[in-house]
Amino acid sequence: MKRILVGAVGIPVAVGTIYMGGWVFAIGVIVITSLALREFYTLAESKAASPNVPLGIAWSILLQITIAKAAESPDLMGLGMFAIGVLLFITGTLATLTAELFRARENALLNTALTVFGVAFITTCMSSLLMLRAAKDDMLAGAWGDAGATLILIMFVAVWTCDSAAYFVGVNLGKHKLFPRVSPKKSWEGAIAGLLASVIVFIGLCTWLMPSFGLFNAAACGLIAGIFGQIGDLVESLLKRDAIVKDSGGILPGHGGIFDRFDSMLFVAPLVMIYIALLDIIPAFLP
Repeated sequence: MKRILVGAVGIPVAVGTIYMGGWVFAIGVIVITSLALREFYTLAESKAASPNVPLGIAWSILLQITIAKAAESPDLMGLGMFAIGVLLFITGTLATLTAELFRARENALLNTALTVFGVAFITTCMSSLLMLRAAKDDMLAGAWGDAGATLILIMFVAVWTCDSAAYFVGVNLGKHKLFPRVSPKKSWEGAIAGLLASVIVFIGLCTWLMPSFGLFNAAACGLIAGIFGQIGDLVESLLKRDAIVKDSGGILPGHGGIFDRFDSMLFVAPLVMIYIALLDIIPAFLP
């Protein structure tokens, strides 16, 4: 019941935020990223590490505000945004190392490595949503919202459907363990069902809402969501098992933490963004 109630509230809020776009969507992504990053640092603390939480979250917020601003400015897209991102990442890394001089904590190497890795993994991957939402490529033109709103909606629905199909098929028909060392309850039957569901949803919704995207591209993105979304879930399970915790947090009753809910999207969003970028880049190198 808790899971259902949280979903009944959370899904409409997520859909509405995606539709509105702009700084409403950017603020939503920044808040989610900050909470997920805090949960990651909490997992790290269980390993006797002391990541620099305030600096890491402040660095993450600054990085995403910059990316959100650049994504809305055509003049800053492409190499300009990449250069800004690299400069901010270098600056944040150096600031983390310098701050560690004054913290007087043990395990300085581990502390700085985990602080930087949290931003590199969670912040940069979640920032893909900011860039996808602002994308104005003609093939992303959809019947729902503007710019990349339709693609992000389809991506979220595909991930949610994949998770649900994998769970229900795994519970009822699962016989062969997928990755028992990391997640003993997951099965190959559930994983295959999740993959098929993701591809079907991506193709169906793209045909309906975003026909300019094309059948092949829809199937490719469905495969990305179905395969790498489940890998993201397994990776987070690995981290939680190493930290000896069931959930990354308790902010969402019945669902665990923000990191628990967005582990799949951390893999899917950047890989879909890379796929779409390659569709524009590769033709430029062909004769």
